[in-house]
Amino acid sequence: MISPVFTNKITRKLIPLLLIILIGTFLRFNKINQAFPFDFDQEVPAAAAYDFFVNHKITLIGQELSFKGFFLGPLHNWIQFIPYGFCGLLPDCVPYFYIMIGILTIVVLYFVIKRIFDTKIATIAAAIYAISFSAISFERGVNSNYFLFLSSIGLLFCLYKYFLGKNKFLIFGAFIAGLAVVNFNPVFIFSTIAFFITALLRKNKNISIFVIALFAFLVNYTPLFIFNFRHNNILVDNFQKFLSQNTNSADYIGYLIYLTKNVMLPFLTNYFFQSANLFFLIFTTLLLILGFYKIVKTQDKFTVFLPIWIVTTLLGFIFYKGWVPDYYFQQTLLPLIIIISFAIRKNLSIFLIFISIFLFVNIQKNVNYSTVINYNVKKDAVNYVINDSQGETFNVYYQLPLAINTGYPFLFKVFGSMPLEGGKNLYIFEFRDPSYYLKLKYQQTFPGKTVSVGFDKYVKIISIKNVN
Repeated sequence: MISPVFTNKITRKLIPLLLIILIGTFLRFNKINQAFPFDFDQEVPAAAAYDFFVNHKITLIGQELSFKGFFLGPLHNWIQFIPYGFCGLLPDCVPYFYIMIGILTIVVLYFVIKRIFDTKIATIAAAIYAISFSAISFERGVNSNYFLFLSSIGLLFCLYKYFLGKNKFLIFGAFIAGLAVVNFNPVFIFSTIAFFITALLRKNKNISIFVIALFAFLVNYTPLFIFNFRHNNILVDNFQKFLSQNTNSADYIGYLIYLTKNVMLPFLTNYFFQSANLFFLIFTTLLLILGFYKIVKTQDKFTVFLPIWIVTTLLGFIFYKGWVPDYYFQQTLLPLIIIISFAIRKNLSIFLIFISIFLFVNIQKNVNYSTVINYNVKKDAVNYVINDSQGETFNVYYQLPLAINTGYPFLFKVFGSMPLEGGKNLYIFEFRDPSYYLKLKYQQTFPGKTVSVGFDKYVKIISIKNVN
């Protein structure tokens, strides 16, 4: 029989984690229905789920990337078969599914960091992840980059176990790295390189384990290899074009300074403070330097993985000629959080300054969050058109900004009323222009037709019908 004293002791130790989970859960559910966008990144897995459940087809590739002809693996799409299956192909379950994964990530992060380091660092790290509005936004965005953080936790844990002499964890870590590179974001290759560089620092290395680990990494490419073979080497050809067009070959030092000052540091600073003004940039930089110093001071070969992780990612991008968006540094968030936790855990004044600012700006940002376009707006707009057409055929034109004109075609399809070219009624989606202006404009464009403007304050739906 378990002693009540022992049970109470365990409960007391878990109170900080339970409080963090409670706060993190509340912040994630707050305004979730407003925050889920259902744009291009969310429409792709929705279409894959439709093909799987309705057409009984499964694709071996995922989303096409910004470089045309370059694709992710299919895993991110396959994962979302779960919420789409539960909700009858409607996207309603998707944001809640990601909330569940987010809460699970908080728990996994806490116990992994506690196992590797200590309870203080685990508590600080879990609190940062649970409360950061940027972390919550990544979940609500529902795209493949979100899984880089969970992949990073797996990578960290496997390397830790490898340094304890468990060789098989090098293989497990390589497999996780391959999973992330192929299915979530190819730039995770820099985290993979950092993983293997650090692994080489361990004494008593076994070359055969590294060979097996490389194979474990490459096995994740199997679906893409099959797809490439079936489509006349299309992926390999596109990859060669990508390398020839996007390899940087000049001014590495200047580009390194630019990436550090203008991309990486603002992204990392914004993750903590929802701002990248000069004060927060300096504060974050000083915390990173202090954290680096404390980690090096431990003289533990394993912990050097954290600075190596960040530095390898930064140096990797100086060879890339294309645009480097700040979210490419999302893969460095786990080492960043741990390094900052190292910096503040034993200095009460720095800890209080950091945590006070962090809590205030992130909770305020969450509470004050608002948006004029989201999944609910798009779903209501589609239902508005279907109801207004009263069973007659219709067509739809989207005169919307590029960033918010996606998602509608899938919703029409899943609601069973597809627009048809030459349909009896015409609906045009506009954004922000006042109703009286739009009505006048379209009356002049379509003389002899009945023109009406409706829906909501921002998204205007112009209905153009024949005069009865």
